[in-house]
Amino acid sequence: MLRITPNSSAAGAAHYFDEGLSKQDYYAEKGEIIGNWGGKAAEKLGLTGEVGKESFVDLCNNINPETGQQLTARNADNRTVGYDFTFSVPKSVSIAYSVTGDEKILDAFRSSVSETMKHLEEEAATRVRKNGLDDNRQTGNLAWAEFVHTTSRPIDGVPDPHLHAHCFTFNATYDEQEQQWKAGQFRDLKGNAPYYEAHFNSLLATKLQDAGYDLERSKVNFELAGITRETIDKFSNRTQEIEKIAADKGITNAKSLDNLGAITRERKQKGLSPDELRQIWTERLSLAESEKIFSAFGGKNSASEKKKGTR
Repeated sequence: MLRITPNSSAAGAAHYFDEGLSKQDYYAEKGEIIGNWGGKAAEKLGLTGEVGKESFVDLCNNINPETGQQLTARNADNRTVGYDFTFSVPKSVSIAYSVTGDEKILDAFRSSVSETMKHLEEEAATRVRKNGLDDNRQTGNLAWAEFVHTTSRPIDGVPDPHLHAHCFTFNATYDEQEQQWKAGQFRDLKGNAPYYEAHFNSLLATKLQDAGYDLERSKVNFELAGITRETIDKFSNRTQEIEKIAADKGITNAKSLDNLGAITRERKQKGLSPDELRQIWTERLSLAESEKIFSAFGGKNSASEKKKGTR
């Protein structure tokens, strides 16, 4: 799944870095997953490797991190700071990764995100208004900060498995013809979100199959074969919470549901270790469910041992 959310507050985006993007779940706290810069525009700005807060906040405030000077011409308070491109895997994939720890799943996901962002970057453009023109010019470069998370917001202090990535893409692109940084034209990219979502889903499905996983079609995408809706529902507490509140309030609009998710979420917590979380998740499963997940993973015998160890 791909969701694209605009952000028009520099202060809000900087706060988002502290409270949402960089405040990772337990995997990142152990140093396994960190934020990374991506895109040709990021490279042009000297931004590679791990995302640092100072450079992130500079770009939020339309400042060139290399020079300290204003980056793009338009600097109004209500300017669009950037767009959060959020990629999520099907729930069964999150469950399999959380229970088995199979790095092939994470590799398939991260490479699918990277390839989709690079494909999307090819269509990056900016407005052209000089010399009486009223057009768009393709630039082919963007700058984004990628953060990978493996859990959802907690319910009663316990998160569910949720493998997803935020690629916060800044509203800046370099126009080679005019030799200057300008605001991006994101309208077409956002409008073509269903295409890029399908592209991401196709890449991910192919990579998971290449890694040895069997898939089956769902109503909107795919799931790992053999992981039932009953199993998926055991790890969908956050979704069920939002759906219940929405039903109580009579909310059906998609945008309103997104807003509801934002205002009802608990703060992320750091109280549970990786082993503690994995034990909580494993205890939700019947032995048959564990066997099915580990069978797909290739560790059929380890499921029984794992389950016995949690009793």
